[in-house]
Amino acid sequence: MSPGKTANAGAVRTAATVRTQRESRGLRALRLVASLILLVAATVFVPPVRHTILRSLGRVLVTTDPVQPADVGVMTESGDGGEIEVSQLYHQGVFPRVLVLAPAPTAVDAEYARLGARRVDLVLTTLRQLGVPDSAVIRLDAGEGGTTDSALALVRWVREHSGRVLVVVEPTHARRYRRTLRRIWPDGMASPVVTVPRITLFHVEDWWRSRRTLRDGLFELQKLAWDYVTHPRPGR
Repeated sequence: MSPGKTANAGAVRTAATVRTQRESRGLRALRLVASLILLVAATVFVPPVRHTILRSLGRVLVTTDPVQPADVGVMTESGDGGEIEVSQLYHQGVFPRVLVLAPAPTAVDAEYARLGARRVDLVLTTLRQLGVPDSAVIRLDAGEGGTTDSALALVRWVREHSGRVLVVVEPTHARRYRRTLRRIWPDGMASPVVTVPRITLFHVEDWWRSRRTLRDGLFELQKLAWDYVTHPRPGR
């Protein structure tokens, strides 16, 4: 077979392999969607099992590692009790420093600054009012502030400041954030500890009873399902 034909045959095989992989991924996504539809149907039409299924879904989202001493405590987002948890752990001596992963300033923020409007940083202000001194807080630019951006920012920081890390994250985001961190965490470093606030709006036992927590829970379930489809292996 001539070199040209061999190259063409190789290209065809590569294209076929890519197409097969995409189709396989698409099938997994369709199966997942079908399973979710069946699950929703069960919760609607079979009242006796509704609460059991919803509690199980809540446990799928929420995961927490045992709290242990760390060199730095990390906050990924504001709200839902995160500042309270971080401040309490700081005062208990679990970690001596707090790393706040903050979204980078946007064009809107720049315009506020140009107009002379000083916008208060809610996280830093709240931590200060809860007794965490400014000298113990490090603010780190985390890109757009999403899961991937903040996880990458944390990994970059850890590479330069090795040590044990404890991350406080919202309950609905906990499992997906831990999976993301474990996929990209540097080799040879202690695995990050991921925990959730003890004072929070989202509770596994009744998260579907509030419109806000129901919305947050369903939204994160979709994102977690897609994470499992695109990354079947969570890493270490």
